[in-house]
Amino acid sequence: MQMRPVTCLRMRGALRVRGRFLVALVTLLVVPVFSPLRAQSPTPDTIFVGKFLTLDRSHPQAEAVAVSGGRIVAVGSRSDVEALANKSTRRITISGVALPGFADAHIHVAGVGGELERLNLRGLTKAEILAKVAEAVRSAPPGGWISGGGWDEGFWQPAVFPTARELDAISGDHPVVLSRIDGHSTWVNSKVLALAKISRDTPDPDGGLIRRNAAHEPTGMLVDNAQELIRRVTPKPTHADQERRIRAALQQLTRWGLTSVHDAGVDLDTIAIYKDLLKRGELPVRVYAMADGEAAITHYLASGPEPDLGNGMLAVRSFKLFLDGALGSRGAEMTEAYKDAPGEHGLQLMNDADLERIVRAARQKGFQVNTHAIGDRAVTRALDAFEKGGVTKGERFRVEHASIVTNGDLLRFARLGIIASIQPVFVGEYSRWAEDRVGPSRVRWVLRTRDLLNAGATLASGSDYPASDSGTPIATLHGLVTRQSAAGKPEAGWYNDQRVDVDQALRMMTAGPAFAAFQEKDLGALTVGRYADFTVVSANPYQVPSNDLRTLTIRMTVVAGRVTYDARQDQTTARR
Repeated sequence: MQMRPVTCLRMRGALRVRGRFLVALVTLLVVPVFSPLRAQSPTPDTIFVGKFLTLDRSHPQAEAVAVSGGRIVAVGSRSDVEALANKSTRRITISGVALPGFADAHIHVAGVGGELERLNLRGLTKAEILAKVAEAVRSAPPGGWISGGGWDEGFWQPAVFPTARELDAISGDHPVVLSRIDGHSTWVNSKVLALAKISRDTPDPDGGLIRRNAAHEPTGMLVDNAQELIRRVTPKPTHADQERRIRAALQQLTRWGLTSVHDAGVDLDTIAIYKDLLKRGELPVRVYAMADGEAAITHYLASGPEPDLGNGMLAVRSFKLFLDGALGSRGAEMTEAYKDAPGEHGLQLMNDADLERIVRAARQKGFQVNTHAIGDRAVTRALDAFEKGGVTKGERFRVEHASIVTNGDLLRFARLGIIASIQPVFVGEYSRWAEDRVGPSRVRWVLRTRDLLNAGATLASGSDYPASDSGTPIATLHGLVTRQSAAGKPEAGWYNDQRVDVDQALRMMTAGPAFAAFQEKDLGALTVGRYADFTVVSANPYQVPSNDLRTLTIRMTVVAGRVTYDARQDQTTARR
């Protein structure tokens, strides 16, 4: 049975001519009647009652949703849906407006957990950062490591990269490691340089850069693969550390209203943690894991994809590859040199031959390939490799970030069926320094959301957190609609001709990631047969003024009919 609106026709001045009726004036009134949509299924175990925006174009609203075995078995009016219940059916009333579950198509889960344990340097001036490090030094054990992340020189005056000497003045005998917001460069003190034996004679590694002063001495800034030079001396997290961080991150994601995430680059140890959590029934968010690194890719090429573990809670069917670095660190691979560094074109982290080899191997084994490509040259190379490799639309290969796209490449996304996996919250960072990096002509190629849509490309949105200003889907929604940062800057929006409307934004946050993960039959809308994943927000996004979207709050998160976050319980706990 389908949910059908009742259509009433009010006819005025009808004229009868040759046995046929002409309607001179018709006023069409549509009154929604929510007859439930049913599947052949058992009596629902749970019924949720409230206001639902389904993102199903044929039946956009509902008053109730019935769930059995984690899937939706009815959507419709409260009375019709509740008529399906029996004595054992639970009833949950939602406070707010429910939408299909928010998804993040590109996030780093362990990184979110790690962020909760180290110094958060987001939005701080250099003086504030140094004060925070000095405070950590005072409370640290002798020789203890100080770590932090999220700094962005775009907040500083002048906006230039920092040096080891600035940290040396406050760090004493403590090694200090502070990653930039993009995760593609690290600021260290001289103690770390000495421990890692990085000197003026140390060569730049392939795909990496040791920034140096006029005397060729390392300044304390390590870009992309140069960060690997300090890996052997920095404390390595244990398996228990990693599991603790992942657990903490997953709980944070539920509080943000996320029901599924695409973890953009995980090793075999992290995948094992996810499998253990799934086995114990302790995975509160769906995870689409992108295998990263030689060991993980080699393992999965031998064993094959794992597309659906635990009723859609975990999937491993894609590879994450890095073609270049980040724009803020000047590691993004550019065809023409950076405007603020005329001798630099960025870094190539993978050559064309290796990329094409992995594309061929992945296709043979049924894996999707998701390439990190930020600079225009890297984006072009990714599209070239996919086209040369004969990638079909059904394989849904992806370009992660696609931050700088030339006019010539816009239409290729649609023609080749390549998904643009974008991060709308990057508007905060890019508005601070992108024009300095690429100049006034190329800046129009940066974060081309509207242009990609108009070209017919499929878009999936994410946050790249913690390599961005914010990981909340509310910030993503706000950024898509206003072209403002999570803090509401700039007020007029950054190149606001690239804005999209609320409906397009919500679909990029729900249906887009579902399609990008081959999950569109199970996720992305609230319809019978799909998983009962939804996010409850404080107000109807379609009715909230654009500039106020960032004030929306998360009231509830539901995955497979199970409440993973309830703001009411949080408030009760806080009052105790």
